[in-house]
Amino acid sequence: MQRAFDTTLEGLLGDWRRPVLLAVSGGIDSMTMLHLVQHSALNLDFAVAHVNFSLRPGDCDCDEALVHDTCLEAGIPFFTKKFDTTAYASGKGISIEMAARELRYGWFSLLMAEHGFGRLLVAHNQNDSAETMMLNLLRGTGLRGLCGIREANGDIIRPMLGFSRADIEAFAAKNNIRFREDYTNSDVEISRNRLRCNVFPEFEKINPSFLNTFSAEARHFAQAEEILDALFAEKRSVLCTFEGDAECISIEALKREPHRDYWMFRLLEPCDFTAAQISSALEAIDAQSGKEFFSATHRLIRDREYFKIYPLADVSPPRIEVTVFDRAWDFDPRKHPSDVLYADADTLQLPLKVRPWSSGDRFRPLGMKTSRLVSDFFSDLKLDLEQKRRAGIVYFEDSDGEHITAIAGIPSPRIDDRYRITPATKRIAAIKVTCN
Repeated sequence: MQRAFDTTLEGLLGDWRRPVLLAVSGGIDSMTMLHLVQHSALNLDFAVAHVNFSLRPGDCDCDEALVHDTCLEAGIPFFTKKFDTTAYASGKGISIEMAARELRYGWFSLLMAEHGFGRLLVAHNQNDSAETMMLNLLRGTGLRGLCGIREANGDIIRPMLGFSRADIEAFAAKNNIRFREDYTNSDVEISRNRLRCNVFPEFEKINPSFLNTFSAEARHFAQAEEILDALFAEKRSVLCTFEGDAECISIEALKREPHRDYWMFRLLEPCDFTAAQISSALEAIDAQSGKEFFSATHRLIRDREYFKIYPLADVSPPRIEVTVFDRAWDFDPRKHPSDVLYADADTLQLPLKVRPWSSGDRFRPLGMKTSRLVSDFFSDLKLDLEQKRRAGIVYFEDSDGEHITAIAGIPSPRIDDRYRITPATKRIAAIKVTCN
């Protein structure tokens, strides 16, 4: 096992000889990896990092003590960090598993940057990869999820993926490697443990070497994904265009695709839309515009000609900046920034304010002599729901009430005709509105 480990690690590191960091929890996998690195013929310069998640009172501290004492005895540089994982998960509204992942990899990245470690070694094994494949299949993550756990992902490498848990247990017993067992590993209420304890033994009865089969299939899936990624890049250029921060999927182009279900999945799944939401979106392909779908990170709108994908942004009040200056004889608004509106300052009453639009708003578009509903103006511009949400109504107030001066934050911002620049204008108000 030592020789196989060295061969794998050397292949993953290549010519890399900067110090590396080992993520060691105290469990059998990571303690075995630590032993293998210690006895490796590669003679690596390395240190150990241990995270105490405070999830198992007393036990987590014993895990930390084991890793600390092992490193102290061998003279290995040791880093540790304690987190209140439960509080972090609650504060961010995420699962304990996701919170632990964010905390540990965030801290590992800081350590690597601060101390110059070039690679992070993590002790995932063949069983972990098979479990991940099955969980991803159940969650509906597509071909990408069936690739299992990758041996290399950026600066993270996993030199233990070629070994099964049985291999590791036998090696640890033979070499008297100390480790601690996490008692929660037997809790079958946790999906991964249920697979490990209840499902995989049944797989083994059907195919005693199912782990090797899964590993081979994962490699094939990874190769297939590379082929499909290249095809998807070509298909995306046919299906999609961009408007600002919105990705626009042509509905007509999508209808012509015999495999549109798959392409829609590839476009939406990275934005955290579920399989059910993607299916519902496809069902809306022949529906009227206005249908919306929300993931944790994005908003999908079925507009007139497109499905539009917008990233969700924090909603904050629109902000306005107004600068008044004397008009130069050669002033031409067309030669100035397009996100700034220009009005006759002497027709306004400062300060100007900005707010979101409402259904009863009316204004007089530039060049017109009568007022229109802002909603009708938006319809003429064919704005989608998100573009309307981002619009800002610029106005001032006097004894007669509120006077809409301009509409900002849309692809074609407009000044109200009553406040336009004319040959008689002496002072100009430059109006810049930032809308979310």
